[in-house]
Amino acid sequence: RMQSYAVLSSATTSVHGGRQYGKRASVASSGTTKRRAASICRSGVGSMQIFPEQSQVADALANLTIQAAEQAISERGSFTVALAGGSLIKLLGGLKGRAEVDWKCWHIFWVDERCVPHNDPESNYGGAMKALLGQVPIPATQLYAINESLCQSNAGAAQPCAEEYDARLKALSRNILPMKDGLPVFDLLLLGFGPDGHICSLFPGHPLLKVTEPWILPIMDSPKPPPERITFSLPVVNAAKKKCFTAIGEGKAEMAAKIIESTGDDTSIPASFVKGDVVWLLDTAGASQLQK
Repeated sequence: RMQSYAVLSSATTSVHGGRQYGKRASVASSGTTKRRAASICRSGVGSMQIFPEQSQVADALANLTIQAAEQAISERGSFTVALAGGSLIKLLGGLKGRAEVDWKCWHIFWVDERCVPHNDPESNYGGAMKALLGQVPIPATQLYAINESLCQSNAGAAQPCAEEYDARLKALSRNILPMKDGLPVFDLLLLGFGPDGHICSLFPGHPLLKVTEPWILPIMDSPKPPPERITFSLPVVNAAKKKCFTAIGEGKAEMAAKIIESTGDDTSIPASFVKGDVVWLLDTAGASQLQK
């Protein structure tokens, strides 16, 4: 295994059908010297960029998100992005102070949420508000948080919260949230993954991995507290135009390598089910367990 990458610029490698269509993307380095990143080709990975510093990953995430937003807004006047919680939230700060962002056209969703009030420390919505959303001029009506009136207590909240969220998404104008083949087509999902390889609130070996409808699923037995949550289904995840994973630090390195190097559809690694246009943004430490 490669234990580290000496990277001061990044390489982007496109993958389709197991064949490599490589293109190199220059990224501003923190110093005057630039060195080429390792070029990595993995089945199921649309593109990958590795950066020396976490701040550069945050900037790359911001650039990717802004590009997706500009394209969607030019096409239909709105942009839909769904967020994970956890360590991803810390990277959202890269979007602060970006004058080119047309915030009034953004619509923010969550790929999963803990069934807790918005001010609870476990709330993904609350974490995103503190990190970014409370500091930018997105209309409050375009922040699609869980209905906290349904989850003042976690016990028994998942089913009604999932049903309400599912109905609210399905009631949106198709100009805001397009549909194809009965599924919503989000412009971008910003995904995290756990040390067990879970995404959203879809955990290894859990029966929900095989559930295809409705769009929003309740989970009552999360192995991580709190036990009751709501989550996007896998078909909803894969229907999105673009999916982005980030991996920061050595604590993410082992599972990042397992996901990227997996053959896909491994029920012990839910993140391996994510398909389509998948982008990985990693820092050097997060990429340290990848094979050459």
